[in-house]
Amino acid sequence: MTDQRELLERALVRLRETRARLAEAERARHEPISVLGAGVRLPGDVADLEAFWSLLRDGVDAVTPSVDTLDGHRPKPADRAENGRWAGLLTEVDGFDAAFFGISPAEAAKMDPQQRLVLEVAWEAMEDAGLPLETLQRAGTGVFLGVYNSDYLTLQYGEPATINTYTAPGGAHSVLANRLSYLLDLRGPSMAVDTACSSSLMAVHLAVRALRQGECDIALAGGVNIILNPISTLVTEKVLPLAPGGRCRTFDAAADGIIRAEGCGVLVLTRESLATGRRVRAVIRGTAANHDGRTNGLTAPNPRAQADLLRRALDDAGVRPEQVTYIEAHGTGTPLGDPIEVEALREVYGGGSLPCALGSVKTNFGHQEAAAGVTGLIKAMLVLEHEQVPPNVHLRRLNPEIDLAGSRLSAPAALTGLARGEHAPLAAVSSFGFGGANAHAIVQAPPPPPVVAATLGKLVLPLSARDPAALAPLARAYAERLAGCDPVQAAAVCAAAGARRTHLAHRVCLTAADPAELVARLGEVGGGGQAVPPRPPRVAFVFSGQGSQWAGMGTELLRREPVVAAEVAECDAVVRELAGWSVLEQLADGGRLHETEVAQVAIGALQLGLAALWRSWGVEPSAVTGHSMGEVTAACAAGALDRAQAFDLLLRRARRAEEGAAGGAMAGISLPPDRVRELIGSSGFRTGAPPAGSLARTGPDGRVGTGAVDRVGSEGGGRVGVAAVNGPRSTVVAGDRQAVVAVCAVAERLGANVRRLPSRYGFHSPMLDGQDERLAAELAGLRPGPCTVPMYSTVTGALVQPGQLGAAHWGRNLRDAVRFSSAVSAIAATGVTVFVELGPHPVLLRDLGETLEEAGVRYRAVGSLRRGQPASATLDRSLADLYRAGLEVDWEAVLGAAPADVPLPAYPWQRRRHWLGEATQRADLVTAVPQAERTGTIALFVRRRIADALGFDDVEQVPEDRPLADFALDSLVIVELKGQAESELGVTVPLQALLRVMHGGTALDLATMIAKES
Repeated sequence: MTDQRELLERALVRLRETRARLAEAERARHEPISVLGAGVRLPGDVADLEAFWSLLRDGVDAVTPSVDTLDGHRPKPADRAENGRWAGLLTEVDGFDAAFFGISPAEAAKMDPQQRLVLEVAWEAMEDAGLPLETLQRAGTGVFLGVYNSDYLTLQYGEPATINTYTAPGGAHSVLANRLSYLLDLRGPSMAVDTACSSSLMAVHLAVRALRQGECDIALAGGVNIILNPISTLVTEKVLPLAPGGRCRTFDAAADGIIRAEGCGVLVLTRESLATGRRVRAVIRGTAANHDGRTNGLTAPNPRAQADLLRRALDDAGVRPEQVTYIEAHGTGTPLGDPIEVEALREVYGGGSLPCALGSVKTNFGHQEAAAGVTGLIKAMLVLEHEQVPPNVHLRRLNPEIDLAGSRLSAPAALTGLARGEHAPLAAVSSFGFGGANAHAIVQAPPPPPVVAATLGKLVLPLSARDPAALAPLARAYAERLAGCDPVQAAAVCAAAGARRTHLAHRVCLTAADPAELVARLGEVGGGGQAVPPRPPRVAFVFSGQGSQWAGMGTELLRREPVVAAEVAECDAVVRELAGWSVLEQLADGGRLHETEVAQVAIGALQLGLAALWRSWGVEPSAVTGHSMGEVTAACAAGALDRAQAFDLLLRRARRAEEGAAGGAMAGISLPPDRVRELIGSSGFRTGAPPAGSLARTGPDGRVGTGAVDRVGSEGGGRVGVAAVNGPRSTVVAGDRQAVVAVCAVAERLGANVRRLPSRYGFHSPMLDGQDERLAAELAGLRPGPCTVPMYSTVTGALVQPGQLGAAHWGRNLRDAVRFSSAVSAIAATGVTVFVELGPHPVLLRDLGETLEEAGVRYRAVGSLRRGQPASATLDRSLADLYRAGLEVDWEAVLGAAPADVPLPAYPWQRRRHWLGEATQRADLVTAVPQAERTGTIALFVRRRIADALGFDDVEQVPEDRPLADFALDSLVIVELKGQAESELGVTVPLQALLRVMHGGTALDLATMIAKES
């Protein structure tokens, strides 16, 4: 019986687990899909959702006389001659910001404008969703785009000689989606969908399915349509009737045909479970797709199939038809199609008590074919958002073949309110392909945006662009956005700009005390934003030593930055245990900061707080170093010492320094260290051997020596030595006060700048002889751990090796000269170019800069705090500098979470005309100049094309003498380069010769080879 009972219990557990899995699978199969953002480009100069709604609300008809020119030029509607044809046309189809996407002019000229438009509108949709590109890349984003026309490709068929390597990908429907995935590095499913007029809603349907099945976590879905070739209109006219009067009269008795139209719409979709905390524009509850089956003609609609489609979509959404209060119909304005569609709508949606309005966006624009479905879906979203139904333009008298009597359906001819029931409003959207492929979607009004308490945060505004010329218009747009904002609203805009925008190569970052100052500074932004390197620069933390302290340091910082307060509180607890006094109390009082023990411990605690703060902001060091006592906190930040070890060491070290160096003096001399040593000798002091039993020294080369060079003996009652080598011409001397004064006098007579330091101690001088051994003896039990961040010691001027940070090292740290310049040089040699000084006041930046400039290093160095200045202002300015240098900042950690519904300006595209036959003109002049000049011109051409292919902003990133193999160019890029050279330079480039040079030569070698062929 026991065995049977156990078997039954296990079976019951498995049954429950199976039921739970089935329930989860069923939930996932029907999970609502959140629309996070949308981008549009529509007739009537509609470039965003606000303009779209204004046009809908006001009942605007954006149809204009058609344009028959093949060159892409679009005169203003008022300047167009009426030719008997009408269309809903976009204002501009020949302009494109090719450089933004790293596309060369030659390739852009061969790209179907539909591909170009999708790239820009998809980016705008991402920005509307507030998703930086990195978020989409991590989510395995899928791309599903509807496309139907191929006008641009057909225009090229008449000129076979112009076809090149860009023609096929430039005209292929598949590449419409694939190029977007490629350029943005999106690795989910990527497909173009062609079901004619239902293509874009079918693409949304497929995206919903892919999201629910877990094939991707985010999807870009939509469609595009551009009309370029009059022949395609002729072809359309043979299948679908074109309205002769240029008006789309959906549902009207005078309906007489369709109007062709252009447009593009892209949605950013994700599963509802992943949308938590984000603003949602609408929720797609369900979708369905089917086919009309065999009707009385391939293009004839089937009301029975349409009704079945609607029911399947409602079932997928889990809602009842009577809950739907708005239907965006396919509604093309044909006398046959509209009544058939309404017949199916009435059958499924006609019952119930809540009024339900019918509409068709085609009355505003015409029939956008492959983009029609997504345009209708976005209109439905706006209806739900604004709870108003726009008028059906041109509806004067209902088509007598449409019977709405006895149903709850109506077709409003004026702006009306949306009926509300007990639940969130629902809308339905239909899109039917002329080949019988149909799609239907159920959309729900968005939930309220998540509540994020607005706070008075920092006014730090990061802006970026791919083209420096875009910075000024972007800044103007933000100035307009911020005009009239109060400080809380302005801080929310800054937070949103930091967290919800992709950070591009050309950057500015503005800080301000109030919104008015921020707006004024935005007006000063020009077009010369600094370009950051292709990869974020590496950072070093530099921990300053004693002498940077000041009364009141850190008090504001502790009050404003919880991360700093938490770290300093941990340090305070350790110091209370070890020393019996409070760091926090001494920082607040400041009265004992002149004491070595209090100063060094307080500085150390503040430095660790700053390190924690910078790291919380996303600034992670690739190396650390510390000056004098700062080396202790550097070791703690590097992970070699824990807090207890670090502060025990600081306390012991300070006591040894206080005991041995009191009464001394220190001074800085603007001379190299060797020259200063000569001065010490000429001043009556000689370099002497170290005392017996002195600690062995490990030099930068790893060899052990005595380090006698910075141990100066006494003569005539005075003792002095080199205490620190901070820069190429920045040497600190220390020791007996009388001796220091004598050396400084000699230096001043030689014309050197001398700065007597406000110190009553002779740190790192012969005064500390013997104290180093005592400190080492006290630390005999110290067991440091390994460095988790590379640490460069200012004792040796080199990388800390395993096991180096024992007791003997810290004895040397107390007594030996500080080799700060050597440590900085060693760090820079590893490729670190950004240095952040951590301390109460930046005392090392000038010397650090001189060291790096002498080494020819391009660098950026910033401090953290400044004496007597507000901590927030100093940190904000430094953070802005780091952002401009190319660091990736965690802006949400810096500025806090922005409310979900903060609108931001869109990217200002820097479009240029790209059209067939107008690519880069052949460089005939290349063949008309001397060989050397010709080679140089071709080399620049090659470097520019490779930079374009790699997405570099600066041709200097492709040096002419660097091996091309270093750039790992793929075969397509090589073939493209061959085609570019042949089409733009008018030369023949043998592929095998090209491959040989690409794998073993430089840009200059390649140019030489091409020049020989020309």
